[in-house]
Amino acid sequence: MPPLIAGVTLAVRKWGAGLGGWVGGFPWVAGPISFFIALEHGPLFAASTITSALLGSIGTILFALVYSILSARMRWLPTVLISYAVFFVVALLSLGSTISLLSATLLNLFVLTAVLYFFPKPKSKSDYRKQPAYDIPLRMMVATFFVVILTQAADYLGPTWSGILTPFPIMTSTLAVFTHSQQGSDAAIRILYGLMLAGYGFVAFLVGVAFLVPQMQIAPAYGILMIGTMIVNAITIRLIR
Repeated sequence: MPPLIAGVTLAVRKWGAGLGGWVGGFPWVAGPISFFIALEHGPLFAASTITSALLGSIGTILFALVYSILSARMRWLPTVLISYAVFFVVALLSLGSTISLLSATLLNLFVLTAVLYFFPKPKSKSDYRKQPAYDIPLRMMVATFFVVILTQAADYLGPTWSGILTPFPIMTSTLAVFTHSQQGSDAAIRILYGLMLAGYGFVAFLVGVAFLVPQMQIAPAYGILMIGTMIVNAITIRLIR
């Protein structure tokens, strides 16, 4: 996790918030969480979390939308707290759901497409500002803390909550908060838009876990799924504005 968050941060600095956010939207966090859940609890347990993960991913999508809307009006702390609240409202509404994998997939894709269509547009061009030396180490610590907590929580939460929390916006909130606090709302909006564009590949990854992981060895399965995610996201990169 630490090298991943550092790599995504450097991508943002090199290529800009939109493309950097798109890189950050790959399942860098949910992928390892799902992988370790499969190792510790078995492929069938990991596959059983996917319907809930697709519903939880809707919470992440709405997190990004709410954060983008509020970031122009509020500082980062109330903005992220309200956005987290939106995620957990979706999570609570998802509990006890009997929705099928197909229905969850279609619902996720519908919400993702609608959010991208209505996503706020930046009002100005963001200028790069030199960041303090502790910036990347602090981001690494924050993201790693969340990954460890969520992975360990799977022992007690069961497949439903484990699935809902798999797409918890760790990478999304880390990038949004640091970008918002350091470069302002417009840069945060750009990075969140890039993150959401990678959501189609994320859905493909989750559906692949449900079908592929129980059928073959865990490590090769997740390797294939990451390649598939890259292929899907290679299409969406053209939509970065």
